[in-house]
Amino acid sequence: MISIAALTATLIAPAGVWAAPSPEGAAEPQAPEHSSASLEWQEITFGQSTDLNFSSNVLPGKVGVNLARPEVPGSIDGDVFMESRGGKLAPGHDGLTFYHVDLDPNEHNFVLEADVTIHQLGPETGANPSGQEGAGLMVRDVNGAARQDPMLDGFEEVPAASNYASTTVLRQGPVAMTRTGVTEPWGTVGSERQTHRLGAHGLLTDVPVTMRLERTDDSFVMSTTYTHLGEPQTHTRELEGADWVQDIEPDSMTVGFFASRNVAVTFSDASLVLSDADTQPRPQRPEAVTPASFDLRAPARSGSTDYHVAASAPYAGSVDLLVDGAPAAEGLPIGAENDLSHTITIPSGRSTVTATYSPSEGPDRTPITRSVDVTVREFHEGALIVAPAGTPDGAGTVDSPLDITTAVEHVLPGQSVELLKGTYTPAGTIRITPAYSGTADAPKTLTAHDGAEVVIDGRSALPEVMRADADHWVISDLELTRAAGNGMRSSGSHNTFDSMVFSHNGNTGFQLSGSGAPENWPAENLIVNSQAHDNRDPSDINADGFAAKLGVGPGNVFRDNVAHHNIDDGWDLYNRTDEGPNFPITMENNIAHHNGRLSDGYNADSNVGTGFKVGGEGLPVDHVLTGNLAYANNLDGFSDNFNPGRLTVTNNTAVDNKRYNFIFRTNPYFGPEEQGVFRNNLSVFTGSHHRADQVSGDADRTNIFYDGSESRIDGGKRLVFPRDFVSLEQPARHERADDGSLLFGDYARPTFRSFLAGGGENGHHIGALEPTGHPGGRK
Repeated sequence: MISIAALTATLIAPAGVWAAPSPEGAAEPQAPEHSSASLEWQEITFGQSTDLNFSSNVLPGKVGVNLARPEVPGSIDGDVFMESRGGKLAPGHDGLTFYHVDLDPNEHNFVLEADVTIHQLGPETGANPSGQEGAGLMVRDVNGAARQDPMLDGFEEVPAASNYASTTVLRQGPVAMTRTGVTEPWGTVGSERQTHRLGAHGLLTDVPVTMRLERTDDSFVMSTTYTHLGEPQTHTRELEGADWVQDIEPDSMTVGFFASRNVAVTFSDASLVLSDADTQPRPQRPEAVTPASFDLRAPARSGSTDYHVAASAPYAGSVDLLVDGAPAAEGLPIGAENDLSHTITIPSGRSTVTATYSPSEGPDRTPITRSVDVTVREFHEGALIVAPAGTPDGAGTVDSPLDITTAVEHVLPGQSVELLKGTYTPAGTIRITPAYSGTADAPKTLTAHDGAEVVIDGRSALPEVMRADADHWVISDLELTRAAGNGMRSSGSHNTFDSMVFSHNGNTGFQLSGSGAPENWPAENLIVNSQAHDNRDPSDINADGFAAKLGVGPGNVFRDNVAHHNIDDGWDLYNRTDEGPNFPITMENNIAHHNGRLSDGYNADSNVGTGFKVGGEGLPVDHVLTGNLAYANNLDGFSDNFNPGRLTVTNNTAVDNKRYNFIFRTNPYFGPEEQGVFRNNLSVFTGSHHRADQVSGDADRTNIFYDGSESRIDGGKRLVFPRDFVSLEQPARHERADDGSLLFGDYARPTFRSFLAGGGENGHHIGALEPTGHPGGRK
């Protein structure tokens, strides 16, 4: 590639070529054009799903095919054929093959034009398009790092994000496609991708469409011309701001032809014309104005005439409460930093509660009114008793039990709902909405009665067995099984889920996920002493035991849980680039084993199923993993899943996982010193295994990783042998103490004689399990 200085010298035209002033009435003068013949075009493949072994919906013979085949290498003379069998066009990042040149946006504008002929778009396997396929003309701020060749087994390409403007063919036909708001090359929260149709002709195959991409001093212009019609039709779209491609790298932009994710295309009669640039700063967008809104959380059912109302609003103001039209409270303050929480008195039976919010700030001060029809039914002070045959008319006693929904809607803060022994088959998902929250001082409880065995069966018909979106609940000692989707899904905060079982559901057993702004994501939840097993989705690739992903707030903890025999992972902490990173999650003393297969042997030979998958899409999140055990999973024991964050990984043990025990990958955007901190971790294979653990980060000599033949301290001579453990025979099950806490047993437990007993940092043991005590009582 020639340097920018050399390029500038080549392209600046002599004084004689400058155009004379145009006579009155003539067209506006254009910036002088320069030859681009000396530019050397280059091919690069980068970004997620472009790995050499990417095979999703790809014919076996084309796995790894991502290429540009110019008729004249290094130029755009003649035809340029491109084929991509990997990559993706995602909202927040890309994976693509790019045939391009690099230009200085401070010096040059351009017009890139070509006849684009799509030969095939979408999987050749017959599967439906994923919506991530495309090809066309593009200008980007930056490219990602070139895909690795060769690639270590288990490594994949990471997301590559950029601002761009493109004239693109998607499955619906030609579009103007742009992404703006990217400031980090791995992706930026709040970046925005937009697509606009260029004509209504749909996807044309083996029919050339003339496509054009232009950069002016103040915009990008994207257009297509349909020349196959009787009279050619041109459709144009403009992106204001020629400097969008200078936000990450101010002195460079890259322009060319691309193909992504199962597409074959030819670019013909291509031209690139350069001209002088006088780039103008784009107009500053006005800050988005949050509209006035009023979120009223007032339940439709109450177990007391003391009725609690909660609400929130984005702007300061006041709230008036009415009961059946009569004032109950006036002038209650509310605002962005001040949620409303107030208790009023309402009559037994039916009444209407009306809340009116009057903003004193914000763009619109029109009052907003919400009303709720409320039914009050008072029960006794003790636990509300529920039975499989309970009814809404029950008294909430053993002799006259309620159904679950009625009890949940009438239980008071500090009170409990207790389920008698049996299998429950509710007609719909049990929903605990925010209006039915408990309080910090008096949480609500949903549990089994007196240690009874309770199963709530979704019959493969309910989308979830239970939704827990309220705050301050304790839910314990229940088995949630056979949902069509999640066994339980929760977006609430300050909840405890204790001694639960999530089994045989049609998606992840337990999932913690939020929506909206990060301050509204679920926070400060404890998932403890619980088990998730045999969860399987129809595609056999998504159902995990536990998941905390796609919007998770601070302070969430998983402790003393077991995830086993789920069709995908034991734990998955995934997040999407454009939605933003989860807050760090703490995982303490959990066990993940035999994930990727089911307990009946189904899928036993699969190559999916990681014990602890702690990240996603390249966003740095500083999760904490301490004292966890992963063994016999069908893929990896512990995986970063492309999370380059400052992970804290301490005293974890991985044994006999199918691919890697530990895989924490290098990342093109971060150095090892910026990644995880590893101390006192232990990796063991009891048989021959050729893959060495891959750990990028601050990993000192207190870790015992597997080097491809032996478990040893990095660079040291201390090896791990079977005699270092009480047992390396996998247990049939993991027992629990009377209080529900997890008993790890003797599997992978060091003996008191082993150097593992005190070889860790500050004399601590290495691995998840404390060593056996000295028979004489000595330490």
